[in-house]
Amino acid sequence: MPSSEAQTGYKPGPEAVAFLCDSLLRMGVSISDPAARSLLEAVLAIEGPRLDAQARGNVQPALEAIRKAAETALRSLAGAPADPPRRDYELSFPQVSEPATVSGQRRKVSSPRPAPRRPEPEPSDKEEARPVFKPRRGR
Repeated sequence: MPSSEAQTGYKPGPEAVAFLCDSLLRMGVSISDPAARSLLEAVLAIEGPRLDAQARGNVQPALEAIRKAAETALRSLAGAPADPPRRDYELSFPQVSEPATVSGQRRKVSSPRPAPRRPEPEPSDKEEARPVFKPRRGR
């Protein structure tokens, strides 16, 4: 039976083997280096493809952005006209009820109505006038 290292290509480093041996020893389990390496290889054989897929998924958008930037730079250096930016979505606007006026035409706009004034409350004899504090000038 071939080893899991040959099947997956994942090989634990010496630091990982030492870490596993030390961790298990603290828990009261003694394990040899070859046994720890074999255990780590088995775990990596199971988890490695999932971790690879996750890493590729995280890196793929960055690589695509780099590729697009490089293509744009090459077109710019070659003097070719740049394509207008393309949207991956469509813009939608609400329907307009009346057509927009042509530039230069004036349309009648109603004048704004003045807001009704509220009567100011008259100071009563019972209330004492409050002092007004103003900031100093020149500072």
